[in-house]
Amino acid sequence: MGAAIVGTQHRVGQLLAPADGVDPLSVTFFFSQDYQHGIFQSIGFKEFHEYLITEGKCPQETSALLLEKGIQALKLVTKRYARKQNKWVRNRFLRRPGPNVPPVYGLEVSDLSQWDENVLKPALQIVESFIQGRQPSADPVKMESEIKEDKRSHHMCELCNRVIIGDREWAAHTKSKSHLRHLKKRRKLQLKLSAVESRVSVTETQGDREGTEDLGQGRN
Repeated sequence: MGAAIVGTQHRVGQLLAPADGVDPLSVTFFFSQDYQHGIFQSIGFKEFHEYLITEGKCPQETSALLLEKGIQALKLVTKRYARKQNKWVRNRFLRRPGPNVPPVYGLEVSDLSQWDENVLKPALQIVESFIQGRQPSADPVKMESEIKEDKRSHHMCELCNRVIIGDREWAAHTKSKSHLRHLKKRRKLQLKLSAVESRVSVTETQGDREGTEDLGQGRN
């Protein structure tokens, strides 16, 4: 699912491709609106607020910086929205599927240069198979409820000094705040110990060198 976010910057770049000039009246109209209501809540309006209301009223360099700021903001919120969509799909269709949930198919979208081959054609084949009442050649993504799990398995967490029963409970525990907090503390402690060991090693090396020098001077 995470691969679906890979093409975000490319799509944003296409949306921002040079076009005909913007009507100043439309800009005035757009940015006199409330961004908390209606279509003005949509991605792509408020991100360019500063740029559009100052266009022609500030130095060209400043205008270019504001435009770039808007583009980066647009990419960021687009990525966030893509993650929310992926999360909704997982929860609705894979983790807690309800009745009459259709199969979900995963496609490789990380390589945009192979979009037609890896995404468009396989997607069309899947849709055509359903329309014609045939089974698609591609396998659907397995629902998490179908994945076998041992509800009686025992897992010992040495960090938290707890015994966790069940694979699902163990997976939830390893992502919990308390476990991650203990993990962070252990990593910090390991870094400190490594730093102390390094200092001790340096001190011992210096001591060996000094001892060798003293021994050489004694022989002389």
